[in-house]
Amino acid sequence: MAVMHLEKPKPRRTRKLAVPKAPGERVTRRGRRSHAVAAVGVLAVALALLGLSLSHLASGVAIVTACGERDGWLMAIGIDMGFVALELALLAAPAAVRPAVARYASPAIVGTLATSAAMNAFAFASHADGLMIYPAIGLGFAVPALVYALTKTGATMFFARGSQ
Repeated sequence: MAVMHLEKPKPRRTRKLAVPKAPGERVTRRGRRSHAVAAVGVLAVALALLGLSLSHLASGVAIVTACGERDGWLMAIGIDMGFVALELALLAAPAAVRPAVARYASPAIVGTLATSAAMNAFAFASHADGLMIYPAIGLGFAVPALVYALTKTGATMFFARGSQ
């Protein structure tokens, strides 16, 4: 009696374009393009707020340290662009090295965000009078938080658009 070996059919390779919104829904190139457009839109808003944050952060640093305007701007760029760059590095890091990157990036992100928020709040409050100082401080804390949230959201959308 001859023994027959049946080979399992090989699964067909398909390329996933993006995560479907509903079971069975097909995602087209147009859908992938719309994800990219949305991501770029979110990142554009983050960039506008980053400019505002840099201006107030530079002003806050200059007021607190009595340094010159150039040094205030350089410090502001280091702080705000630092947490943006670290967050992008964390999101773009391959899975194998992400824990090692996170070990150093995560505490630095928290520290630079806290510094940015404090200096922005100080700069906003320095122009406020009376009870308006409290909303000014709130806005100072909100701007870096929004920059962080928008950067993380937009970058996650942008990086994920081609991998799914």
